[in-house]
Amino acid sequence: MGSERAPEIVPISAANKPAQVDIVGDRIRVASLEIVDRALAGYLESRSPDERPETVERALRVGLMALQSASGAIDVDHVRRAFDKLLSDAADSNKKATAEVEEILRRNFASEGGVMPATLERFIGDKGQLAQFTKDLFDENRRDSAIGKLNTILGTYFDGDASKLAHLLDPTREASPLSSFRAEIAKRFDDVLLKIVELDASQRAAKGERKKGTAKGSDFESRIIAEFTELLRATDDDIEGTGGITGAVTGSKKGDAVITVNAKDASAAVLRIVVEVKDMSMTGPAIEKELVEARENRKAEVALMVFSEAAAPSGYAPFKMTRNGVFCVVDPDSPDLAILEASYRLARMVARIRMKAEGSGADLSAARDAIDALRARLDAVKEIKKTLTAVDTATEKARDELDALRAAISAEVDRIEEQVRASSAAANPA
Repeated sequence: MGSERAPEIVPISAANKPAQVDIVGDRIRVASLEIVDRALAGYLESRSPDERPETVERALRVGLMALQSASGAIDVDHVRRAFDKLLSDAADSNKKATAEVEEILRRNFASEGGVMPATLERFIGDKGQLAQFTKDLFDENRRDSAIGKLNTILGTYFDGDASKLAHLLDPTREASPLSSFRAEIAKRFDDVLLKIVELDASQRAAKGERKKGTAKGSDFESRIIAEFTELLRATDDDIEGTGGITGAVTGSKKGDAVITVNAKDASAAVLRIVVEVKDMSMTGPAIEKELVEARENRKAEVALMVFSEAAAPSGYAPFKMTRNGVFCVVDPDSPDLAILEASYRLARMVARIRMKAEGSGADLSAARDAIDALRARLDAVKEIKKTLTAVDTATEKARDELDALRAAISAEVDRIEEQVRASSAAANPA
């Protein structure tokens, strides 16, 4: 066995005529194949003719399989050797690259001697270019710095009477935008003042004519009824002018108007206040008689008589209350709404007392005391109104005081109502 030759692949000589090999699917077709080899020819010659085709087929199959296996082993070894070389080369390259990167990083970023720290220190360090630039830029002691220039600009425009802003806001300078505005305002004030003077003159003339004419009383009466109409608009009460209508007394037209309390509230008791407007002087007995007749003619619980300032008896202004009714005194040209409202509310309270508490022992002493205090306040209002006509520097202050006293009047009337309710409740215990 030791003398036998190991099997080996030997070149196969083919005939001069090339063989034709076709691959169709999983089939191999070989045509015109001729092999020149004495040893193989002797081996095949020893086989029977019937076995020769199968033997050739097996030989071809075994040979192709051997070639296929040998080729795979060769390819795997070659790939393994190439991959090992690639790994070795990559490791060498990585080591070299790592060393180069470390050197570059150390050269650029090392805390001592590095390019980047030195550059940053030069530009943004404590003594760097940025710190010096910022110091120069905001140094207020330097005129060429930003702060210095800003101070100069602000001083030019805003500092002192000589600044541009002061010149622009000075209305006495013709170049100032406020100069024309000042002139326009002055002109408008002059126009308004002229109109006020003209209006005052016309009012005085009209007032003089009314005093001379027969329509004086009619104008005053219409104005008072109109003021009460506006005053009662937001309430449940209503007013009706009755000066030209005959009342319950045959042939009598006493009572210029009638205020119907709760006229718009069907669930509440209806009360009547007869209103008499007088712009002519009357004696005390005549006044009382007029009130009694007006109450009877209009079937009213109480009478309210409104006097003009010129016609009011002494001691009646701004309020007075007697057993027959309530009195008030107003300016016929400009009736004070606070006085009219207070007198209406007092008359309304008296009407309620007479309807609910007549003969029960309830009295009006508390209400009369409050009315005295109210009269004192309205006297102060009258004095303030006189100061307003002077049109001096105290006008605004006087107007504020007048508004405050008007509010106090309303509060005083509220207090009177509360006292009356308390008196009525005490006289009519549940």
